[in-house]
Amino acid sequence: MAITIDQDKGWHAVDARLARTTNPRHRLILENLRDHLLAEATADFDKLLGTLAPNPDYHFWIDGSGFGAGPKGLDAVTAHYRRLYEENRHVLEFDIERIVVDDDVIVTEGWFRQVYPGRVLVSRGADVDDPDAAYLVTVRLVLVWTYDADGKLVGEDSYADGAMFTPDRIQKLAPEEVPAAFYQPVG
Repeated sequence: MAITIDQDKGWHAVDARLARTTNPRHRLILENLRDHLLAEATADFDKLLGTLAPNPDYHFWIDGSGFGAGPKGLDAVTAHYRRLYEENRHVLEFDIERIVVDDDVIVTEGWFRQVYPGRVLVSRGADVDDPDAAYLVTVRLVLVWTYDADGKLVGEDSYADGAMFTPDRIQKLAPEEVPAAFYQPVG
C-alpha cells in the first residue's frame, strides 16, 4: 500500500488560519502564503512567481543544505523550484502545526515529509543502498516567511531539527509504498 502524502495539507492549514484572521495586513500575507504553497503543490509556476517579491532571498539553515545557503534573486529562486520538479522531489507534505503572523513575517512549524529518488539523495551525500529506489525523508521544519510592503514574499528562512539526510530520517520505500504522484509527469 502506498504511503499517504497530502500535498495540500500545508495550504489547507494556512487557509484555516486565514478563515479566523481579521487583520487586513495579516490576511494579505496569509493569502500570499496560501497561494505560494498551493502553487508549489500543483507546479503552477505563474502563480508561484506571482507570490514573490522582485528580488527574493532564501536561506537554508539546515545541516546538509548549507548554513545560509539558498537561492538569491528571482532567477535563482525560479531555478530552485524548477529543479524540485526536474529531480522528481515534488511529492511532499508540510504538516503545519503552528502559524504565527505579524505585519511582515509568518512563521510556520511542523513535520515535513518528502519523497526523494535515491540518485538525488546520493548527490546530496546520503548513504542509500539503491539509487533507483524511492525514499521518504522526514524532518521537523520551522520556516520564517518575510514579506514586503505589497504583501509579496521576500524570502524564506528554513530551520530544521538537525541534519536533513541522516539515516534515521531516510526510509526506503517498497515499490508498492511509493505514492502514485511520484510517477506522474509534472509541467
